[in-house]
Amino acid sequence: MEKVINLLSEIEEKADEIMKRANEEKLDLHKKLEEDSKQLDNSIAADKSEKISALQAQINKELAEEQQALINDCNKQLEQMESQYQNNHDALVDKIFLSLIQS
Repeated sequence: MEKVINLLSEIEEKADEIMKRANEEKLDLHKKLEEDSKQLDNSIAADKSEKISALQAQINKELAEEQQALINDCNKQLEQMESQYQNNHDALVDKIFLSLIQS
């Protein structure tokens, strides 16, 4: 009978040890999961930040190109107007003068 009690006692001690190890492993796994989750969050944040920076740079480049195209277009129109004025100056003055006289 004493052997049975000793065996039951040993079984209970081993069961307690197994439960303690299981709880320790559970805590370790939980800590690892939290660390992995933090690393994943940081990785996602860094990736998102890089993509946002790349998109911002692309947008800035496109805006600068569009702005330069508009400036070039305006300069071209001004040159054409200046050329037209230089070529037709006398005719324009005559038209304005006749318009004023007839009014």
